[in-house]
Amino acid sequence: MTDDGAPRRPRRAASKNVNFHNGTPTPGRVAAPSAMHYVGYVEEDETPEMIMAKFEQLERIQQEAEAAKRERAAERKSAAGEGSCGVDGSGGNRDNEGGGGAQGEADADANNDDFDEEMLIKVFKQTSQFSVKSALAVTDMWGGGGSGGGGGDAESEDDMYVDDDGLQGLDNEFWAEIFGGTHKRKREGGRGGAGATGVPREKKPKPPPKPPKQHMITAYNSDNQMLMRKKKFIDPRAPVVLKIPNHPIPESWGRVVKPYCPPAVIAAEQNALTDCMHVTVPILRTDLTAYGTDFLAVHVNPPWDIAASPDRGGITLEEIATIPFQKLAPYGFVFIWVEKENLSAVCDVMMRKQFVYVENMTWVHKKPNNVIAGSAARYLKRSHRTMLMFRRDVRQYPKAKEVELRHQRSADVTLDVVQTTASGRRAIPPHVYKAMETLLPEALKVGYKGRLLELWSEPGPAGRRAGWTVVSDEPKS
Repeated sequence: MTDDGAPRRPRRAASKNVNFHNGTPTPGRVAAPSAMHYVGYVEEDETPEMIMAKFEQLERIQQEAEAAKRERAAERKSAAGEGSCGVDGSGGNRDNEGGGGAQGEADADANNDDFDEEMLIKVFKQTSQFSVKSALAVTDMWGGGGSGGGGGDAESEDDMYVDDDGLQGLDNEFWAEIFGGTHKRKREGGRGGAGATGVPREKKPKPPPKPPKQHMITAYNSDNQMLMRKKKFIDPRAPVVLKIPNHPIPESWGRVVKPYCPPAVIAAEQNALTDCMHVTVPILRTDLTAYGTDFLAVHVNPPWDIAASPDRGGITLEEIATIPFQKLAPYGFVFIWVEKENLSAVCDVMMRKQFVYVENMTWVHKKPNNVIAGSAARYLKRSHRTMLMFRRDVRQYPKAKEVELRHQRSADVTLDVVQTTASGRRAIPPHVYKAMETLLPEALKVGYKGRLLELWSEPGPAGRRAGWTVVSDEPKS
């Protein structure tokens, strides 16, 4: 039993015949067992693939042994044939005896399917990942500090095989029956025996357990055609080396903060963008087809009439249903921002316009301190927005299949800080616009007019974007 009361792991049958002191056999005692006794043992960390590889190696060894037997039988048969050509009678009898002996040895080889000691040692060397020395390291097997032949933390021979309580006073015959040899009794009076008056030996305290952190490394050994697995222990107290690239550090290593720029300069840059049409009209009362009827994408960001919405407006589902998306993008996509309260209803509206749902993008709201933001909602806090992606139904409009797409170039989730625009609404992250432009490469072809439309854009220079037709809603008077 161990100190905590748990039963110790039983020793291997071969190691029971050896008494050790500090991890090595003591002279004058039973000799160390042969490697043949450990054929077939499996370590705890071996995988089924490694075990099957052992069987393959064993079959190869058996085939080699059978081939050697056949060669020996052929040699004996040849020798017996040459011996039968003797002239004298005694020679003839001798040849018959020799032939009988050769035939007997051949029959013995044929009937002997067991491996001899030499063959078993060969099997052990080619199929085992441990040595006899490591298998006999009892202290390492029981959780002690020694491994192999070091035995560093082994206290004594008596401490390795007996406990302090309940095993004192037993005779040598008991130890001989258990371990197959002699063993000294643990004397009750310490090292001096029962009548000793010295101070009892204090048990050395066990060292603290090592941290359980480790890495399993698997490598293929081409010599024996097996997968070898080794444990690499890592000291958590060791220093961690972090290599930083040379200056300038790439943007992937952190967030880049743009230098301050006056608002007038930003507005001038936005107004100077080429291939951008920006108008401010009453969207619901304007014929939007005047701006184009071959858009590949329509980006809609309506201020929904939802009580708990952070940027509540006056747009309803009935008003969205009046927008002719089927005329603006007859073979394209519609990207529309929804709230959790009307997500299902928007899908029904778009279905009636022969647009099917294909994907969605989620914008997770974050605060400047990198914490997920949350605003009021009916059931759970509102901490994200969802942009639904609809495509013209290709079953009814096969031409919609001809639109070139760049799939899986952008993530479907973006984490960004909530920023408020000049009109008091939540600003759409730039990553969203980049994802739409990446998905539809033909929408921004060089030398052609941009084929992207945005409704309910931010008024003023802040809403402009190259290659887009941007429509802002005129405030109601």
